[in-house]
Amino acid sequence: MSYRRSFHKRIAIHYSGSVSYPASQNGGSVSYSGTEYEDVEVNINVETTPFENSIVHCNNSVNVLTGAVVATEAAQIASIDNNARKIGSTIVEGFFKTIRSEISQQIAELSIRLDATLIHLNEMAKRCFEKQKQMESDYNSLSSRYFKIFDDLNNELSNRIYELDKPAFVFKEQNNKQNNRTSGNDLVSTVTVFGAEDGDLQARISASIAKKRTLDTLGKANIFLIKQKKMNDTINQSMLKVSITSVQYSPVCYFETQNDKSQIDKNVYQANYLPIMHKNDLITDLQNKNWIGSSKENNIQIGRYFNSEINNHYSDNDMHTSRVKENIIKMLNLNQIKTL
Repeated sequence: MSYRRSFHKRIAIHYSGSVSYPASQNGGSVSYSGTEYEDVEVNINVETTPFENSIVHCNNSVNVLTGAVVATEAAQIASIDNNARKIGSTIVEGFFKTIRSEISQQIAELSIRLDATLIHLNEMAKRCFEKQKQMESDYNSLSSRYFKIFDDLNNELSNRIYELDKPAFVFKEQNNKQNNRTSGNDLVSTVTVFGAEDGDLQARISASIAKKRTLDTLGKANIFLIKQKKMNDTINQSMLKVSITSVQYSPVCYFETQNDKSQIDKNVYQANYLPIMHKNDLITDLQNKNWIGSSKENNIQIGRYFNSEINNHYSDNDMHTSRVKENIIKMLNLNQIKTL
């Protein structure tokens, strides 16, 4: 766009000089000087169209350059992000592979050590049982021998004590004979009366003891019934007498087995109280589920419950039972439990 500018200024012009005139009576030269002022006005026409065109062209070039820089930066960022993700996934995958390999090696080593330790413990248990039987036999033989020795010593000691205190023992024997003669005369009725009174007293005491125990039993039963009544009242007060529709769950076992011909057999086991479900549909539904590995805490709890059940069902210490337990535990360790 063209435009026009006007400038106005007053300029001062200084002048000076001298004028000579011919020689005469009053001839000579005359100097002069002074200042004149002139008003100057300048009009300037500025043509900006070429400059504006060059600016527009430069702006377009800058915009193209800016778009190229932005696109290059975006591509560089995307490339850096993609490469970083690849490097990160490679590092993480390698790390987990290394950890998984080390854990597998440690599990194999610990499994071998555990098997060797179990075999060693079984051998030690057998030796302990053999030592126990041998010690029982030795104890019986030693105890019988020492019993015989102590019986002989007791008999010898009894004989020596009798010989040392023979007058006292003779007096005791004569006293016993005198008592026997006394009990055989008319005084036997006195003993009979005393026996009847003593028997009545013993019967009364026994009856009193039985009544006391019965009273204690009734008191304990009363306390138990009171506590049970309070507990039932507490339960009845705490229960909500409403009917709520809820979802009930029941375990279903799904097995896949592989025979010698590499054929996979599939089977489902369910509880008897459940209605019979279609086997193929259930297997297809279970296969389409997203199975994930169980957590460490669940594996620990399952292992505890599994070991408890194994110990309860296989409590014998014979070789066959021990071998079955070892194989079951080994199968559990080789298995990977997955849940929904």
